[in-house]
Amino acid sequence: MVFILRALFLLGLLAAGVSFVEVSAAKRSVSKAGNVTITLLDTTDTHGRIEPWDYYGDKPEDRGLAKIATLIKQERAEAPDALLLDCGDTIQGTPLAYYFAEKNTSKPNPMIAAFNLLHYDAMAVGNHEFNFGEGAMWKAKGESKFPWLAANIKETYKQGAPYFPPYIIKTVKGVRIGIVGFVTPAIPLWEIPEHYKGYQFEPIVEAAKRVIPEVRRQVDLLVVIMHSGFSRDPRSGEEWPEQMQGENTAPDLAEQVPSIDVIFFGHTHSELPERFINGVLMAQPKNWGMALARADIVMTKKAEGQWEVASKHSRVIHVTAQVPPDPEIMKLAKPYQEETEKYLDTPIATSTKDLSGKHARYEDSPLLDVVQNTEMDAGQADVSMATLFYQAVRIPAGAVTVRQAAALYVYDNTLYVVQMTGAQLKEALEHAASFFSQWPLREGETEKLPSYNADQAEGVSYEMDLTRPVGDRVRDLTFHGKPLDPAQTLRVAINSYRYTGGGGYFAYKGLQHLPVLFRSALEIRDLVIEYLGRTQKIPTDAVGNWKIVPPEAVAAIEKVSDADVASATK
Repeated sequence: MVFILRALFLLGLLAAGVSFVEVSAAKRSVSKAGNVTITLLDTTDTHGRIEPWDYYGDKPEDRGLAKIATLIKQERAEAPDALLLDCGDTIQGTPLAYYFAEKNTSKPNPMIAAFNLLHYDAMAVGNHEFNFGEGAMWKAKGESKFPWLAANIKETYKQGAPYFPPYIIKTVKGVRIGIVGFVTPAIPLWEIPEHYKGYQFEPIVEAAKRVIPEVRRQVDLLVVIMHSGFSRDPRSGEEWPEQMQGENTAPDLAEQVPSIDVIFFGHTHSELPERFINGVLMAQPKNWGMALARADIVMTKKAEGQWEVASKHSRVIHVTAQVPPDPEIMKLAKPYQEETEKYLDTPIATSTKDLSGKHARYEDSPLLDVVQNTEMDAGQADVSMATLFYQAVRIPAGAVTVRQAAALYVYDNTLYVVQMTGAQLKEALEHAASFFSQWPLREGETEKLPSYNADQAEGVSYEMDLTRPVGDRVRDLTFHGKPLDPAQTLRVAINSYRYTGGGGYFAYKGLQHLPVLFRSALEIRDLVIEYLGRTQKIPTDAVGNWKIVPPEAVAAIEKVSDADVASATK
């Protein structure tokens, strides 16, 4: 009898013009009396990637929203009522994202246009949404046909594009679903104050204890989307390096705040297909459009009419070479892509030989000297502190384009020049030296490479002795050929990320005590492009003002570096 009734139900759907795919979904939703399945799809940290294209390498790559769109449509064919969510860091991260946030603002934001085409239901605010300042952020948010959520932002704004609602409630198959957003509260540690004027950032767990009970009273299923992750690798348990206080609190939220059913999270550029913490289902897809997360929650209706979770599971669906880019997204992206490529291919300088950045974080390099020279020139600085962010950068002999110049500085930082003493500069250099492994390595220990937080200095000369203990590694520090006086004042060029203490540079963190002598209106990337366009040549030999000792440590570092760069460029 049950079989006959179910068959009549499905035949009725077909007679009403419902597709076989929708009938299949309907069949699953009534496969057990009183049960429905709620499907949630999630992306995170797409960082301006639409087409599957490496802008700096000028070659295809298997990532990006166009390929994710294909996966989304495949999943929606099976689950037409699926909600599509995102955990933030959307509008920044590629030359395309930068160009249409700063150079050509007459067109709609390309990432938001693509999100709109895919019918996203909600997005958590990410810290990189603030990178271009409030004007660019509000423009993008105003163009969005979906809400940007942030329940842990206290704000002076009450409506319109500047306002971030804490949550929304959607009804799917009769189930009321609350979607609550959170953003890492560490934004003031990275951003200049003008970029978050009118906003204050609460600790996530503190805000959740206030907001979650309010939402829980109104819904049957409570979902969190948050731009904050695990403070430790969820597989190995190893703590992520260089974190700020309260930056990553996803597991803390699951452990300390009851009544949450599902948490999608991001920010750490990691991946977690499924994990249960305190009964909460947790998942994170890979960043840069490399994966899509899917959660399926079976809801059952109790005799008194209330819904409750019967089961829940999640998985991650990866982008591969076999996943084709979605034609609709590619059509939307085409004019943006063409304009970006034309800009990137503009020649601005020349190089007399091939140059590589693969060792530029561990030895003085002419490519990093370009950045250092730019900063010192623009800020009339005595000393510059910088690192090479993109080690795979290559400058071929011949014409040098905007694309290659931009690859020397891939982040959207601005330039600051602050007044520091010799003692404060040495403190900053000692912090940079602390990111390197002690030499010789202990038995069984492997060489760990420093990240982009190991800054180098131009304008002074020094050695970094890795046989010495952390805090006492910088030796023979001189300025203009003489030992640097700890009391001497210097004009020191740093980027806006370091200005706020990013990377643990607390020598810069107390900047209320360090006079700001200059601040650029342009991003450092633009300053590099302008500098090379003016000088029209790339230096081919390093200044040679610093080095790591002993040589055996350098050889070990470069061996690991070569393997890492080779793997990253495959």
